[in-house]
Amino acid sequence: MKKIGNWPVVSLKDKFQFSCHKGLPCFTQCCLRLEISLTPYDIVCLKRVLNMSSEDFLEKYTQIKISEKIGLPMVALKKIKGKCPFLENDGCQIYVHRPSVCRLYPLGHAFSATRKEGVYFLLKEPECLGFKEKKTWTVAHWIESQGLQGYQKMNKDFSELIFLKTKFRPHGLTTQETKMFFMSCYNLDAFKEFVLKSSFLQRFILTKKEIKKISKDDEALLQLAFKWLKFALFGQPTLRCQR
Repeated sequence: MKKIGNWPVVSLKDKFQFSCHKGLPCFTQCCLRLEISLTPYDIVCLKRVLNMSSEDFLEKYTQIKISEKIGLPMVALKKIKGKCPFLENDGCQIYVHRPSVCRLYPLGHAFSATRKEGVYFLLKEPECLGFKEKKTWTVAHWIESQGLQGYQKMNKDFSELIFLKTKFRPHGLTTQETKMFFMSCYNLDAFKEFVLKSSFLQRFILTKKEIKKISKDDEALLQLAFKWLKFALFGQPTLRCQR
């Protein structure tokens, strides 16, 4: 059996037993012991439901570090008094809008340059009593039931940036490029201001419809951010220049 670390790799058709509910003694314990990493799209969804700017959300709720493995800034929820800031006695207060990693658990996911759906693995931790429940899922059914489809499309686009960095810039980015990456991926309000108020629109071809959409639609703005980084940092033909 193939493994990622200690965890068995599973296919979309594979089955596993699992259920998480308030009746379990371990309910919410994973919210205490695990680091909850955030993707750019997670931040878009969370700042929206909390009615916050991306900058205010990042300052209040997150911690930022440069990943030693990939050399890029990564964001995780900041623990407050040793727990997720959105965890209360009765459970997650933002459950409907919870981040990708929370939706996916007890599965883990690694994006792959060669496999369209990436690689899934089962985080069968002895501390989690949910595995002793009788409810059975296929991996595909679990993904669908947790509302992951929209998240995974945006997260896949983000993972492509990481692949490009590994391929074309294995020795790292400059300080200025790292700041550019962070702003474009995570501080989306600052990226919007950069696009609309700098010379960006004089340098690149965007239709009036596209400009209107990125002014109001954070998903479209994030997709533009990914295209801009692929172009500016890794030389990919994702944007058209003005002549």
